[in-house]
Amino acid sequence: MSGVVLLQGGNEFSAGCREMDGALLARADGPVVVTALAGAVGREYATATAHGVRHFRALGADVVGAPDVREDEAGALAALRRARLLVLPGGSPSRLLGLLQSTPVGAVVADLLAAGGVVSGSSAGAMVLGSWTVLPEQPGPGVVPGLGHVPGVVVVPHWRGSRDDWVQAVSAAVPAGTTVLGLAEESGVLVEGAVLTAVGQRPTRLLGSNQDLPVGQSWRTA
Repeated sequence: MSGVVLLQGGNEFSAGCREMDGALLARADGPVVVTALAGAVGREYATATAHGVRHFRALGADVVGAPDVREDEAGALAALRRARLLVLPGGSPSRLLGLLQSTPVGAVVADLLAAGGVVSGSSAGAMVLGSWTVLPEQPGPGVVPGLGHVPGVVVVPHWRGSRDDWVQAVSAAVPAGTTVLGLAEESGVLVEGAVLTAVGQRPTRLLGSNQDLPVGQSWRTA
Protein backbone atom coordinates (compact mmCIF):
# COMPACT_ATOMS: atom_id res chain seq x y z
CA MET A 1 0.00 0.00 0.00
CA SER A 2 1.53 3.32 -1.07
CA GLY A 3 -1.55 5.43 -0.36
CA VAL A 4 -2.97 6.83 2.86
CA VAL A 5 -5.80 5.31 4.93
CA LEU A 6 -7.86 6.96 7.65
CA LEU A 7 -9.60 4.55 10.03
CA GLN A 8 -12.40 6.28 11.96
CA GLY A 9 -14.35 4.96 14.92
CA GLY A 10 -17.79 6.25 13.90
CA ASN A 11 -20.17 9.21 13.96
CA GLU A 12 -18.67 10.24 10.65
CA PHE A 13 -19.65 13.50 8.98
CA SER A 14 -20.20 15.18 12.36
CA ALA A 15 -18.75 18.52 13.45
CA GLY A 16 -16.17 16.65 15.51
CA CYS A 17 -14.75 15.06 12.35
CA ARG A 18 -14.19 18.27 10.43
CA GLU A 19 -10.62 18.86 11.52
CA MET A 20 -9.29 15.38 10.70
CA ASP A 21 -11.28 15.22 7.46
CA GLY A 22 -10.00 18.64 6.45
CA ALA A 23 -6.44 17.47 7.06
CA LEU A 24 -7.16 14.39 4.95
CA LEU A 25 -8.40 16.55 2.09
CA ALA A 26 -5.04 18.31 2.05
CA ARG A 27 -3.40 14.95 1.30
CA ALA A 28 -5.71 14.16 -1.62
CA ASP A 29 -4.83 15.72 -4.97
CA GLY A 30 -8.21 15.37 -6.63
CA PRO A 31 -11.91 14.57 -6.29
CA VAL A 32 -13.65 13.02 -3.30
CA VAL A 33 -16.16 10.23 -3.93
CA VAL A 34 -18.53 8.83 -1.28
CA THR A 35 -20.09 5.37 -1.58
CA ALA A 36 -22.13 4.10 1.38
CA LEU A 37 -22.06 0.40 0.45
CA ALA A 38 -22.33 -0.65 4.09
CA GLY A 39 -25.92 0.57 3.87
CA ALA A 40 -28.89 -1.26 2.38
CA VAL A 41 -29.77 -0.55 -1.22
CA GLY A 42 -32.21 2.32 -1.71
CA ARG A 43 -32.92 5.02 0.86
CA GLU A 44 -30.24 3.92 3.34
CA TYR A 45 -27.49 4.06 0.71
CA ALA A 46 -28.74 7.36 -0.71
CA THR A 47 -29.09 9.06 2.68
CA ALA A 48 -25.65 8.09 3.98
CA THR A 49 -23.97 9.00 0.70
CA ALA A 50 -25.72 12.39 0.63
CA HIS A 51 -24.59 13.11 4.22
CA GLY A 52 -21.02 12.47 3.18
CA VAL A 53 -21.29 14.72 0.15
CA ARG A 54 -22.67 17.59 2.25
CA HIS A 55 -19.94 17.15 4.86
CA PHE A 56 -17.04 17.23 2.42
CA ARG A 57 -18.59 19.98 0.30
CA ALA A 58 -18.74 22.15 3.42
CA LEU A 59 -15.00 21.55 3.79
CA GLY A 60 -14.44 22.89 0.29
CA ALA A 61 -14.00 19.56 -1.49
CA ASP A 62 -14.78 18.66 -5.08
CA VAL A 63 -17.06 15.80 -4.04
CA VAL A 64 -19.70 13.53 -5.55
CA GLY A 65 -21.72 10.57 -4.38
CA ALA A 66 -21.25 7.47 -6.51
CA PRO A 67 -24.31 5.61 -7.78
CA ASP A 68 -24.93 2.37 -5.92
CA VAL A 69 -22.97 -0.39 -7.68
CA ARG A 70 -25.87 -2.77 -6.96
CA GLU A 71 -28.15 -0.64 -9.13
CA ASP A 72 -25.81 0.98 -11.65
CA GLU A 73 -22.46 -0.77 -11.92
CA ALA A 74 -21.18 1.21 -14.90
CA GLY A 75 -22.13 4.55 -13.37
CA ALA A 76 -20.69 3.63 -9.99
CA LEU A 77 -17.35 2.53 -11.43
CA ALA A 78 -17.09 5.63 -13.62
CA ALA A 79 -17.53 7.84 -10.55
CA LEU A 80 -15.33 5.78 -8.24
CA ARG A 81 -12.42 5.66 -10.67
CA ARG A 82 -12.21 9.48 -10.55
CA ALA A 83 -11.61 9.46 -6.80
CA ARG A 84 -8.40 10.55 -5.17
CA LEU A 85 -10.15 10.31 -1.79
CA LEU A 86 -12.66 7.49 -1.50
CA VAL A 87 -14.99 7.57 1.53
CA LEU A 88 -16.60 4.41 2.96
CA PRO A 89 -19.13 5.29 5.70
CA GLY A 90 -20.42 2.93 8.38
CA GLY A 91 -23.23 0.40 8.39
CA SER A 92 -23.02 -3.37 8.08
CA PRO A 93 -19.46 -4.75 7.87
CA SER A 94 -20.81 -8.02 6.45
CA ARG A 95 -22.60 -6.19 3.64
CA LEU A 96 -19.66 -3.94 2.87
CA LEU A 97 -17.06 -6.70 2.91
CA GLY A 98 -19.23 -8.88 0.68
CA LEU A 99 -19.72 -6.12 -1.88
CA LEU A 100 -16.07 -5.18 -1.96
CA GLN A 101 -15.20 -8.82 -2.56
CA SER A 102 -17.92 -9.59 -5.10
CA THR A 103 -18.00 -6.41 -7.22
CA PRO A 104 -15.28 -4.43 -9.04
CA VAL A 105 -15.38 -1.78 -6.30
CA GLY A 106 -12.86 -3.82 -4.31
CA ALA A 107 -10.37 -3.54 -7.16
CA VAL A 108 -11.01 0.23 -7.36
CA VAL A 109 -10.04 0.56 -3.69
CA ALA A 110 -6.87 -1.46 -4.21
CA ASP A 111 -5.94 0.45 -7.36
CA LEU A 112 -6.47 3.82 -5.67
CA LEU A 113 -4.16 2.94 -2.80
CA ALA A 114 -1.55 1.48 -5.17
CA ALA A 115 -1.61 4.79 -7.05
CA GLY A 116 -0.96 6.80 -3.89
CA GLY A 117 -4.57 7.83 -3.28
CA VAL A 118 -6.49 8.16 -0.03
CA VAL A 119 -9.21 5.96 1.47
CA SER A 120 -11.25 6.93 4.54
CA GLY A 121 -13.36 4.30 6.27
CA SER A 122 -15.57 4.83 9.31
CA SER A 123 -16.92 2.10 11.58
CA ALA A 124 -17.73 -0.73 9.11
CA GLY A 125 -15.72 1.15 6.49
CA ALA A 126 -12.68 1.07 8.76
CA MET A 127 -13.24 -2.50 9.94
CA VAL A 128 -13.05 -4.13 6.51
CA LEU A 129 -9.76 -2.43 5.59
CA GLY A 130 -7.69 -4.37 8.14
CA SER A 131 -6.38 -7.92 7.99
CA TRP A 132 -9.41 -9.19 9.92
CA THR A 133 -12.86 -7.83 10.63
CA VAL A 134 -15.53 -8.57 13.21
CA LEU A 135 -18.92 -9.53 11.81
CA PRO A 136 -21.32 -8.68 14.64
CA GLU A 137 -24.31 -9.99 12.69
CA GLN A 138 -22.99 -13.52 13.23
CA PRO A 139 -23.66 -15.29 16.54
CA GLY A 140 -20.63 -14.90 18.64
CA PRO A 141 -19.59 -12.44 17.01
CA GLY A 142 -17.49 -13.85 14.14
CA VAL A 143 -14.05 -12.77 12.96
CA VAL A 144 -13.09 -13.22 9.28
CA PRO A 145 -10.29 -12.03 6.99
CA GLY A 146 -10.64 -8.42 5.88
CA LEU A 147 -9.27 -6.76 2.76
CA GLY A 148 -5.79 -6.43 4.24
CA HIS A 149 -5.09 -2.88 3.08
CA VAL A 150 -3.90 -2.11 6.63
CA PRO A 151 -1.91 -5.27 7.41
CA GLY A 152 -1.83 -6.76 10.88
CA VAL A 153 -4.61 -4.50 12.19
CA VAL A 154 -8.12 -5.10 13.55
CA VAL A 155 -10.51 -2.20 14.23
CA VAL A 156 -12.99 -2.18 17.12
CA PRO A 157 -15.11 0.94 16.42
CA HIS A 158 -17.36 3.01 18.69
CA TRP A 159 -14.89 2.39 21.53
CA ARG A 160 -16.15 3.55 24.91
CA GLY A 161 -13.83 1.67 27.21
CA SER A 162 -15.27 -1.84 26.93
CA ARG A 163 -16.47 -4.22 24.25
CA ASP A 164 -15.64 -7.54 25.84
CA ASP A 165 -17.45 -9.85 23.40
CA TRP A 166 -15.66 -8.34 20.40
CA VAL A 167 -12.27 -8.27 22.12
CA GLN A 168 -12.58 -11.90 23.19
CA ALA A 169 -13.60 -12.99 19.69
CA VAL A 170 -10.67 -11.13 18.14
CA SER A 171 -8.18 -12.49 20.68
CA ALA A 172 -9.27 -16.05 19.91
CA ALA A 173 -9.10 -15.63 16.13
CA VAL A 174 -6.05 -13.54 15.19
CA PRO A 175 -2.31 -14.21 15.53
CA ALA A 176 -0.28 -12.94 18.45
CA GLY A 177 1.19 -9.54 17.75
CA THR A 178 -1.85 -8.27 15.86
CA THR A 179 -2.58 -4.57 16.49
CA VAL A 180 -6.13 -4.24 17.81
CA LEU A 181 -7.35 -0.64 17.74
CA GLY A 182 -10.18 0.64 19.93
CA LEU A 183 -11.39 3.72 18.04
CA ALA A 184 -13.79 6.16 19.64
CA GLU A 185 -16.37 8.06 17.61
CA GLU A 186 -15.09 11.25 15.95
CA SER A 187 -11.58 9.82 16.30
CA GLY A 188 -9.32 7.51 14.42
CA VAL A 189 -5.91 6.52 13.13
CA LEU A 190 -4.10 7.86 10.07
CA VAL A 191 -2.13 5.07 8.39
CA GLU A 192 0.90 5.94 6.26
CA GLY A 193 2.76 2.74 5.53
CA ALA A 194 3.84 1.25 8.85
CA VAL A 195 3.33 4.55 10.71
CA LEU A 196 0.02 5.05 12.53
CA THR A 197 -1.01 8.39 14.07
CA ALA A 198 -3.91 8.97 16.46
CA VAL A 199 -6.22 11.74 15.20
CA GLY A 200 -9.59 13.26 16.04
CA GLN A 201 -11.21 14.07 19.34
CA ARG A 202 -10.15 11.19 21.61
CA PRO A 203 -7.18 8.88 22.21
CA THR A 204 -6.74 5.56 20.42
CA ARG A 205 -6.81 2.45 22.58
CA LEU A 206 -4.21 -0.24 21.86
CA LEU A 207 -6.16 -3.18 23.22
CA GLY A 208 -3.27 -5.64 23.30
CA SER A 209 -1.28 -3.48 25.70
CA ASN A 210 -4.23 -1.63 27.32
CA GLN A 211 -2.55 1.63 26.38
CA ASP A 212 -4.18 4.91 25.37
CA LEU A 213 -2.32 6.87 22.71
CA PRO A 214 -3.07 10.60 22.77
CA VAL A 215 -4.14 12.49 19.68
CA GLY A 216 -1.10 13.39 17.61
CA GLN A 217 1.08 10.51 18.81
CA SER A 218 2.53 8.19 16.17
CA TRP A 219 3.86 4.64 16.41
CA ARG A 220 4.96 1.88 14.04
CA THR A 221 3.27 -1.46 13.52
CA ALA A 222 5.32 -4.64 13.70
